[in-house]
Amino acid sequence: MFTVLDERVLKTLEFDKVLSLVAKYAVLKGTKRLILSFRPAFCKTDAIELLSKTEEAYKMLFQFGVSGIEFFDEPDDELDRAKKGSLLTLSELIRSARLLKSSRLVRNTFTDNFDGTITLIPAIAENLYCDQYLEKDILSKVLSDEKIADNASEKLYEIRRKIAKLNEQIREKLASFVRNEQKYLQDSIVTIRGDRYVIPVKSEHRSRIKGLVHDQSASGSTVFIEPIEVFELNNQLRQATIEESLEVEEIIRDLSHKIGLIADKLDLNVETITEIDFCLARAYYAYKTKSVKPILNDKGFVDIINGRHPLIDEKSVFPISLKFGKDYNYLLVTGPNTGGKTLTLKLVGLFTLMALGGMSLPCNSGSQISVFSDVFCDVGDEQSIEQSLSTFSSHIKNIVEITSKVNDRSLVLIDEIGAGTDPDEGSALAQAVICRLLDRGSFGIITTHYTKLKEFAYVDGRIVNASMEFDAQTFAPLYKLTIGAPGSSNALEIALRLGIDKTIVDDATKLLSDNKVDFENVIREAEKTRRQAQEELAELEVSKKKVLFELAELEKKNQKLTEERQKFFEMAKADARSIVNEKLDQAEEYIEQIK
Repeated sequence: MFTVLDERVLKTLEFDKVLSLVAKYAVLKGTKRLILSFRPAFCKTDAIELLSKTEEAYKMLFQFGVSGIEFFDEPDDELDRAKKGSLLTLSELIRSARLLKSSRLVRNTFTDNFDGTITLIPAIAENLYCDQYLEKDILSKVLSDEKIADNASEKLYEIRRKIAKLNEQIREKLASFVRNEQKYLQDSIVTIRGDRYVIPVKSEHRSRIKGLVHDQSASGSTVFIEPIEVFELNNQLRQATIEESLEVEEIIRDLSHKIGLIADKLDLNVETITEIDFCLARAYYAYKTKSVKPILNDKGFVDIINGRHPLIDEKSVFPISLKFGKDYNYLLVTGPNTGGKTLTLKLVGLFTLMALGGMSLPCNSGSQISVFSDVFCDVGDEQSIEQSLSTFSSHIKNIVEITSKVNDRSLVLIDEIGAGTDPDEGSALAQAVICRLLDRGSFGIITTHYTKLKEFAYVDGRIVNASMEFDAQTFAPLYKLTIGAPGSSNALEIALRLGIDKTIVDDATKLLSDNKVDFENVIREAEKTRRQAQEELAELEVSKKKVLFELAELEKKNQKLTEERQKFFEMAKADARSIVNEKLDQAEEYIEQIK
């Protein structure tokens, strides 16, 4: 069960937005509601099963061409009412029949043998209850929300034949009556009042037509009379109509009773089909986002290879690779603002929640995610006017929550730790908090601009510096994470690039402490050296590939020459053998002649 903090974490990491995207691929309305309220499984066994179901659904859809779930309107409360003996409406009966039909189709489709590697979803589908006889019985008898078929029962068929015959007889009699008494009528028509056939008679001639008056016009000039000639036939029609209603009610009662007997099974069918629909929705989402199944572990090890944030357009997203949890527990990510530090931190948290929720991840195969018991997150400005909390107060409130609950199975994500107060006190507090998190054996990512923390990460092997790369010339962010070296904030250089007066930047530089300037210069120069080394290494790789290609070509030529030489020797041997044999034959002829 999630706490209030956990719900805040889910929202901060935008897990709810991912669920909204997945829900778009669900067929049933109930599945969409389930997805939007879904929460990850903080249990390795459950998470692995969810991922396996997603993988099976993916195979079914895109390898075996399964069509998916057929839409049906989920029952409201009619199943509960049917169990209690209530009559269902025609639309409710149709809904129940369509549920039976969808259950049958899903069971037939998803219990196929496939290739033997798909077992989980077929086992779920196997539990679906099917009753094709009742399904067809309802759909053949109930034609629409308002109509029962004539052949719904033999009795109903006979009653409706009788009604049709009576209608015809009444109309014939009245038509004859209208022709004979037309001079007394307002119109030469036959109409109905109170379920009985009548004719419109002029008020002044009402005494000339023997019959029962049922109505009159608003002006009083016309009265609607049921002639005595059709009185008995109208009575018979009325009686037949009542019999029809009773028979229709009996048919509905019978069908409602049959639904009531299997209502519990149909409720379970809805749950089962909803679960399969959810699996298929996750599979469709994986296909659309080019996602893969991550490898799960419970050791705290996270290794993301070219991870792409699922909420950023794939044309503009920058893939991020990182790892922690094996040789060190934490990454301390530094670098310039807008360089991708926060995005990297949120990516790790979101990928963890997605994996524990059985969702494939938009990254390369081989990526690993650990199953954590909880995820703690402090990202962004959560200042609250109602609670009178400043940014720093809100930050500390979250830190108190994290440090009091964190353990060796926790994932902790803190953005700009210790920020929002005096830098010296903030960095000291941040280092103390980090030590507490490390001592508790937790795992995670922390971002900062504090130089002291960068120095601390060089001393304590449980946390490692990492930096978001930037262009050494333009100071533009490259959105690439480098593990093992801290990054420079480059605040002054970026300010200068954005147009601030150079003299202001120069004055600011003078105000920096010598140690701070030296440390930042070392980082900056190290970054330049590292990038130069990378470029040279890349050039060497290109040269190496070129040399290897040329060597391979030479090897091919040498092999070809060797084969041609061997072929030449074989031909020469064959020619020599042929000449020798020819000479021997001649010698034998000469010997014979001499003899």
